[in-house]
Amino acid sequence: MEGKLKKMKKAHPTHEELISKIRNILSPFSEKLYIEKQDGIGLIQIFKDHHSTIARVSYRIAFADILLLDEKGNPLMVIEPETSFSPKTFGRSIFVYTIAEEIKVGEKRVRIKSPLLLMIVIPDDKNDIYKRRSQLEDIQYTFKKKVELRKSQLRDFRICQISDFKETIKELLDKNGHSAYSRMIDVPMK
Repeated sequence: MEGKLKKMKKAHPTHEELISKIRNILSPFSEKLYIEKQDGIGLIQIFKDHHSTIARVSYRIAFADILLLDEKGNPLMVIEPETSFSPKTFGRSIFVYTIAEEIKVGEKRVRIKSPLLLMIVIPDDKNDIYKRRSQLEDIQYTFKKKVELRKSQLRDFRICQISDFKETIKELLDKNGHSAYSRMIDVPMK
């Protein structure tokens, strides 16, 4: 019985294991990469401003797991590892980044000057990795039809399994004018 429980527990990587895999892939960006609660970073918080006739008030709308900065130190991409396959969770993350205006890393606040890129990464479906890939592409397509990205703080996004992360992030960076970053990622040729 105990052996079965161990096998069931290891069926999907934990949140920390996903973060570790992502960190290893993004190691060329170590000086520009911030991971919540690692290396003395603390929390990565996402803020939205509210403007009233009296004052401007900023309030927290979410926490982020991984933040990648560009060469000028501005937020470029947020990476959200998710341990479950839940379109509801994906939709929440996508919406949050369409309205985000500031990111606070530890005690430092950084204004979002240009729209962000977003990667949502889930564990591989060990039973049928290709079926899950197809489902994710369909969900991503549906969200892109429904979410107005042109007028938002979110430029583009992808949803992928961890085994597709390298290729997917490279494609996202290339498509959005960051080819220099994508070339830094070691992607095996097919």
